[in-house]
Amino acid sequence: MRIAQLAPTFECVPPAAYGGTELVVHLVTEELVRRGHDVTLFATGDSRTSARLESVTPVPYRYGDGASGLRHAEYVQLANGQACFRAAAAGSFDIVHNHAGIEGLVLAASSATPVLTTVHNDWTPETAPIWEAYPWFHVDVSAAHAARHPVQGRLPPVHHGLPIDAIVPRLGPGPDDGYLLFLGRFTPTKGPEAAIAAARLAGRRLILAGKVDSVDDEWYAERIVPQVDGDQIQVVGEVRESTKERLLTDADALLFPISWDEPFGLVIVEALAAGTPVLGFARGSVPELVDNGVTGWVVDDVEQLASAIGRIKDLDRAACRAAAERRFTVGRMVDDVLDRYSLALSLPPTRPIDPRAALTV
Repeated sequence: MRIAQLAPTFECVPPAAYGGTELVVHLVTEELVRRGHDVTLFATGDSRTSARLESVTPVPYRYGDGASGLRHAEYVQLANGQACFRAAAAGSFDIVHNHAGIEGLVLAASSATPVLTTVHNDWTPETAPIWEAYPWFHVDVSAAHAARHPVQGRLPPVHHGLPIDAIVPRLGPGPDDGYLLFLGRFTPTKGPEAAIAAARLAGRRLILAGKVDSVDDEWYAERIVPQVDGDQIQVVGEVRESTKERLLTDADALLFPISWDEPFGLVIVEALAAGTPVLGFARGSVPELVDNGVTGWVVDDVEQLASAIGRIKDLDRAACRAAAERRFTVGRMVDDVLDRYSLALSLPPTRPIDPRAALTV
């Protein structure tokens, strides 16, 4: 099959550090190539891939970086999508797999080549007219995510997968002075404040790792930095892959106290692959990904999270690893992706294209 993978241009593929969408694009692309498909990746010029690479920009544009900020990044992403759909119009592909969000949707609306969009982020009422004008198909990354998404064009969701075998787990007990881990962007909805509060209530050491986007600089300086004492509460900043795996493997548990309905949460799978249980709030996909009482604890508030920290030893790290191997491999993910390609190729567009609807945003 001739397949175009349209990636965002905010990060390279795979990402150097933080970038869940770009990591998924990389894993899907590489597995499709390994299975013999003819794949073209539209991404930043510094991306690394076994597929054919096409790019309109040599480097990524991260949110808020540079004088022109996000607006410039969106222009670059649109240009990258235009390159993809020009090639599609010339008959280069059997299907286009859009990972580039709304920018990709707008361009895909008039595509004669079938398009499948993986929805990595939530839709909003402001973007509803674009979805109404969009004739092709989309898949969500969890059932919880799909329940909030437009029915039109919706195919069964596909859970993300990771190269589980590449992660060496810790299955036995750790040292007596072990630590808890928060790993993710420092932003209010990810819950670092809740993680700190629960760790203090439980009397446990907490390491926080992740990046701070410029839009969160002030909040981070006011709400997180004053709570970091370098002893019980430590911050190590944004980490690369090798450091991230070590932090996850050595942690007694990952804290995931989100305050929004997160569509997936790749770090949950990374933790389970490392044999590390996940303690998270019952929001978004958390109850779907974490087997309560088996691979972690799913709770409602900080007090319950602190109590769950005291019950970490009731959880079996081998069960966490086994769940990752059973549910979240790259092979299973790409099997599902290929099934959704077949559906998209066998079904007609969901409705006539009305480009006027997209212009109302």
